[in-house]
Amino acid sequence: MVNLRSGRQDRLLVIVVWLLTVVVLGLGIATTSPILLVWGVLGLPAAVFLSYVHLRDTRSGPPAGPGGVAEPTSAESGSIDDSPS
Repeated sequence: MVNLRSGRQDRLLVIVVWLLTVVVLGLGIATTSPILLVWGVLGLPAAVFLSYVHLRDTRSGPPAGPGGVAEPTSAESGSIDDSPS
C-alpha cells in the first residue's frame, strides 16, 4: 500500500498558506474590503486543518518491522488484496 505521509518539505507549504491567510486577512481589515475579509476568514480554518494534518502525519509512525517496512494494521491485514490468488 502507498505510504502517504507529510515530509519536512511540506512544512514550507504550510507556512505559505499561513502567510497568505494572514496577509489577506490583514489587508481585508486595513482596507475594509469585504471580499478580502471573506477569503481571510475562509483561509483560517483551511490553514488550521492543513496544520493539523501536517502535524499528524509528521509524528513518528508505528515501529518498523524487518526490512524497514511498517507492519500492517489490523484493518489493512484483512483487505481483499492480501488473499492468495
